Amino acid sequence: MTSSDTATEAPRADGRAARAAASRGRIAEAATRLFLADGYGPTTITAIGRAAGLGVQTVYYSYPSKSDILVGCLDHAVDGADRRDAAPDLAAQPWVRAVAAEPDPARRVFLHARGAAELLGRAAAVQDLVRAHAVGDPVLHAAWERDEARRRAVHRLLVEACDRDGVLRPGLDVERATDVVSLVLGPETWNALVRRGGWSALAWARWAHRTLLADLVPSRWDPEA
Repeated sequence: MTSSDTATEAPRADGRAARAAASRGRIAEAATRLFLADGYGPTTITAIGRAAGLGVQTVYYSYPSKSDILVGCLDHAVDGADRRDAAPDLAAQPWVRAVAAEPDPARRVFLHARGAAELLGRAAAVQDLVRAHAVGDPVLHAAWERDEARRRAVHRLLVEACDRDGVLRPGLDVERATDVVSLVLGPETWNALVRRGGWSALAWARWAHRTLLADLVPSRWDPEA
């Protein structure tokens, strides 16, 4: 193969990859709408393909099963892309980088809570579906565990930063503090307060901020913040 042949082949491969990624995005968008409107069980792959404007074979080529499609919906909700096209952890997301760059501990906690609110606003409904159908489904069970692990890892970054700054509550270790952050900023509290309780995302973030400051960084807690 000549150098010109190689140069021609690379754009073709890149073009195929881009088209495949675009198809996965269309499928995930259509499937998310249908799963949330009609339920995961009743939604068929044929209906997903029709809603995405793609043939059933293209859907199966992109995602081998309906479980894989739901995992793709979760990936797109969290990362904006399928896991084949996204970073392996959440640390690369802009809001996480902004948290890491913030020098003030109290504001760092708020930025983290606000970033979690943005993530949950996109993903909590899909996370609920994955968790509800994960029992007995190894594909969905693995996806749920991966999602929890990724969220916990990014919450641990916040705790470790507080620990390095010497502002973490005395006697509270990193592991237990990470448990607290994972609970407060978890999809369960978001669903209870925002999706069912009618809170705004900002109200939830402010509540989470106050709660985390009181539990993790009590010397910086301001009840009027």
